[in-house]
Amino acid sequence: YVLEAHMPTLSVEDASTKDHAIYKKWVAYEKKVRSYLMAFMSNALQVQHESMRDAKEILLHLRELYGDTSRNAQFQLTAELYGTKMTEGSSVNDHVLKMINAIECL
Repeated sequence: YVLEAHMPTLSVEDASTKDHAIYKKWVAYEKKVRSYLMAFMSNALQVQHESMRDAKEILLHLRELYGDTSRNAQFQLTAELYGTKMTEGSSVNDHVLKMINAIECL
């Protein structure tokens, strides 16, 4: 629920002990979810996301990076890689470099 619902607000003047308990529970669960997200990332991604405020923001950024659009791009790169043929009379070196670039993009 931490990733889907809005964080409860806590007004200092009107807050009851029940409101404080709900807020503290929310903060603890949000920290736990953020820790789980960070733990399953590579070191490079951790560095990118360590300055983000909360788990919801991290998840949105990860969806932007690795969502459906990246699957389409990966499919197009794969199709381009498998469809690349060396033209007659061209340099083998140039063809190999083109293939290496396509593999690195994948």
